[in-house]
Amino acid sequence: MKLKLLIPLLFFSFYGYSQDSTKVTYGLKFGVNSNSTSLSSSLDGSSSTKMKSFLAYNFSLVLDVPLSKVLSIQPAVSYIQKGQKKDLSGVTNDNRTKVNYLEMPINLVYRYRNFFVGAGPYASLAMKGTIKSDSQEDDISFGNRYVSGGSSKNDDWKKYDFGASMLLGYKWKIFTFNVNYDLGLYDIDPSPVYKSKTRVASAALGVMF
Repeated sequence: MKLKLLIPLLFFSFYGYSQDSTKVTYGLKFGVNSNSTSLSSSLDGSSSTKMKSFLAYNFSLVLDVPLSKVLSIQPAVSYIQKGQKKDLSGVTNDNRTKVNYLEMPINLVYRYRNFFVGAGPYASLAMKGTIKSDSQEDDISFGNRYVSGGSSKNDDWKKYDFGASMLLGYKWKIFTFNVNYDLGLYDIDPSPVYKSKTRVASAALGVMF
């Protein structure tokens, strides 16, 4: 709940600060992303489960606050789908986990002519999600609870995600195109046996006003 209130508060704080500059812009971005997770055993660092990627979507509201002619701070509020796809032996269809997040990256952006590159931290709050295997689909239980292996009382996925965001793009007039890579640094698996971190590569088209 605290993170739900913090994200819009930070976003509009940047907007209030930006009123002193006529160069501040805001915009919308829509894109697609390839999602997966890194999965390893906390015991020996290995994993017997093969992880595969799947395509999803993302939508962002972006502010660009200039610090100089070439540098700016770029906070955003994004609605993005992340997750994982497990290749399970003996199962006809892959086990697929989809989680919808409300995410806030804050990037420091450097511009050279029409090109730009940036990096910074992000924080995410899981809103809803499903786990699908064969014809069965179940809602995800979010939290940190782990009782024992195979217990129905275990949570499926942690509520929060944190990591580093990197972007590279090009701007033409009011239009933008950029590619991003989000490197999850927080273990989102409640199980003490495995460590799982999100990996997201995306591409987006946008318009800035």
